[in-house]
Amino acid sequence: MSSEALEFSAGLFADLFADNLEIKATSIGHYQTYGFVLAIASSPEKLSPVEWQPLLFKENKLPDFSSPELGKTFTYNIRSLWDYLNDQLKNEMVILPDACQYSADTGASQALIEYCSGYLKGYVWLKDVWDNAIASPQTGDSKVNMMINMLLFALMSFSKNPKELEKEKQLMSVDKAWKLLPTLLTSVGINGQAMSEIKKLTTEQDAKLEAIQPVAKIGRNDPCYCGSGKKYKKCCLQ
Repeated sequence: MSSEALEFSAGLFADLFADNLEIKATSIGHYQTYGFVLAIASSPEKLSPVEWQPLLFKENKLPDFSSPELGKTFTYNIRSLWDYLNDQLKNEMVILPDACQYSADTGASQALIEYCSGYLKGYVWLKDVWDNAIASPQTGDSKVNMMINMLLFALMSFSKNPKELEKEKQLMSVDKAWKLLPTLLTSVGINGQAMSEIKKLTTEQDAKLEAIQPVAKIGRNDPCYCGSGKKYKKCCLQ
C-alpha cells in the first residue's frame, strides 16, 4: 500500500458488505467495523493492522477468501476507512455515519447500535493499553480517564437494551448520550493520539540516551587513551 492517504467512499464501503456474501457472513459488519476502526485510531499506542484486522471478523481471524482480489479489496477499504477516521481526528471532528441516528420517538437506529458495539469491542481489546497510558507518568491524565468513562456510558446507552441499563443504574440519559457522543468520541481520540505521540517521542529519546556510551574515567597511572604507551599523567594529562 502507498503511504499516501487513500480516498474513502462511504457508498463503496457499504457496498463491500452488502454485495459480498463472504464478507457479509464472516465479518462483524458494516457499522461495527466503523466503530471498531475508530477505537483503534484513537488508541494511545500505535498498532499495526496485522494486529487488529483479524478482529474485524466473527472468529477473530482472517478468513480464507475465495479469491485474492476480494482480500485485497477488503484490505484497501479498511485502509481507506482508517485514513478517513484519522483525518477526522486531526480535524478534531468525528462524524457519525449518516445511518447512525437517534430520536426520542423511534430510539436508536440499528446502525447506531452496531457502531457503538463495534467501538466498545475495540476499546475492550485496548483496555490494558489505555490503563497503562493513563497510569504512565509521561502520559497519565485524570481528565482523559473521566472522558473515557463518560464515553463508555454513552456507548452503552445505545449498545445495550433498557433492562440491562436499569440493572446497571444507568448514569447518563440516552438523550444526553446522543448529544455528547460525537464530542466524546472526538476528545478521546485526540487525547489517545496525543498520548501515542508522547510515548513515541519518549521511547526515541530513551533510545538515544542508551546509545550514548559514557566515557570511562582514566586514572593518572593508567595507559593513556591516545595509544602512546605512556601513563596518562606523563602524556595527555599534561
